[in-house]
Amino acid sequence: MSAGQDGKTKLLSLELGRFMAAAMVMLSHVAPYVNGHAAPGARPVFGNMLFPGPLGVQYFFVLSGFVMASTHHADFGKISSVPKFWWRRACRIYPAYWLALCIPAYYLFGAMTPRLTLQLVTLSPWHDLEYIPAAWTLRYEMAFYIMFGLCMLPYVGRPVLALWVAATVWHCFWRLGFWLLGPVLSPRHILPVYNFIGTHGGLFVAFALFYFFTGLAAGCAYVKCRFGRKAWGGVLAGGLVLLALLLPHEQWGVTYGPSPAFALRMACVLAVAMLGLAGLERAGGLRLGRWAGWLGAISYPLYIFHEPALLVITNALHPGRYQGLGLYLLLAAITAAILALAALVTFFYDQPIQRLLRRAGRGKGAAARLNPLPGA
Repeated sequence: MSAGQDGKTKLLSLELGRFMAAAMVMLSHVAPYVNGHAAPGARPVFGNMLFPGPLGVQYFFVLSGFVMASTHHADFGKISSVPKFWWRRACRIYPAYWLALCIPAYYLFGAMTPRLTLQLVTLSPWHDLEYIPAAWTLRYEMAFYIMFGLCMLPYVGRPVLALWVAATVWHCFWRLGFWLLGPVLSPRHILPVYNFIGTHGGLFVAFALFYFFTGLAAGCAYVKCRFGRKAWGGVLAGGLVLLALLLPHEQWGVTYGPSPAFALRMACVLAVAMLGLAGLERAGGLRLGRWAGWLGAISYPLYIFHEPALLVITNALHPGRYQGLGLYLLLAAITAAILALAALVTFFYDQPIQRLLRRAGRGKGAAARLNPLPGA
């Protein structure tokens, strides 16, 4: 993740958080998978505890907005930055995803049609059928990237951003929209607009966008604010306290919360905590080694490859044979194998591809900065 003072300094604390979020998502799928292979009557691993995968996804979404605002704040109003931005995002998302998609496509090839293949390959935000279940989040990312690129346009960019946020808030809190517009417009004028947004907006106005929006706000604040260590530490502490108060309402991160209003509150709290963490590291109050950057680098392959890997492992295991220590050993072996696969994909495929694409981007005059981020 790149979000330093000059847009080029890696924040290793957020890199580490990125890996931890990907690991939570991975374990939220691997642990139930292992328990599904338990012998009759065997005790499930960790007492069938659920891992906070949804919290990891929420972190990714906020971080994506944070990265976009802090890295591209100087690109607003430059029309040449828009195609460069879309090129960088496509180059970052697709290569690893396409490679991971080959695994389920091999097993499910007979069910693929040209139309389905196009929907899967493009990650179109107008469709939602997945061969890799975790890829649903990438479709939200694609919707966010499309709109964020438009927000970078000169003259119309800021109005587009304002209308986008307003449409999302109205779609999620329709009563608020009717209350605000009621004194000015009659229902027969308001309803067609609201119905159009709800019918055609799709992922572009979903409540998950609140996480991206608050991340954008936090990224802008990170760029503009220059506090000391104590102030940033206070921001971080405040965010963590608020997070601890909210987490019980989404069962400690294993659900997405009860409502769009809750999602908005959680998004704000995560953004505040992320802002405090990033600011504290920039101020020198937190130092991590290069290992944090390496872990952050494998987070996207870890996120997108763990379910295809489980599909392959399924053919090598016999359900109903594992119990006691054997279940924990199976969990450890599968986790280690997935981590190893993610590292191999990162350092021998994904990063070389990114270097190649960076060189191609330079040749076209495109900016060369690409950030390995799960779904960003």
